[in-house]
Amino acid sequence: MKDYIFGLAEKKDIEDIFALYAERVRWMDAHGIRQWNVTRYLEHYPLSYYREQCEQGNLYSLRCAGDDLPVGAVVLRQSDERWPDKADVPAYYIHNLVTRPGIKEAGTHILAEAERLAVEHGKRLVCLDCAVDNTVLNEYYASKGYAEAGKFVEGSYCGMRREKHLPALRQ
Repeated sequence: MKDYIFGLAEKKDIEDIFALYAERVRWMDAHGIRQWNVTRYLEHYPLSYYREQCEQGNLYSLRCAGDDLPVGAVVLRQSDERWPDKADVPAYYIHNLVTRPGIKEAGTHILAEAERLAVEHGKRLVCLDCAVDNTVLNEYYASKGYAEAGKFVEGSYCGMRREKHLPALRQ
């Protein structure tokens, strides 16, 4: 397994991070996966969105050790309108998780780092969503301990909410 470096994204990284999303959309097209490529994802989450998330301290990047280019990214939020029933529960909400196609275990590493940060920051849950009909991704998240927590519809997107309860950090 490669050695990865995970941390807050820097302004200089934003264009390279945005390019990962465009690359992943092209990959979805090539592999017949209907998710970001059919929901106008890059229009809903333009470059300016990632600049804003970076300025707010919500955008994280993943690099292979010894390489300056990001191979993955994620937005970690502390609230999410898709989860009104969890508004009072300390949680991180994973959004916009992306990895460069072909980089093995990058997504698993991002999830593990998000969970580590959540525990360090006193969160009790890590929450995320994915398309209801993306069987492979739903099975992947289930294998990582993310239980189904209900469906939702937002425009043309039908999502499956998933959550993972975290252990409390021992003092």
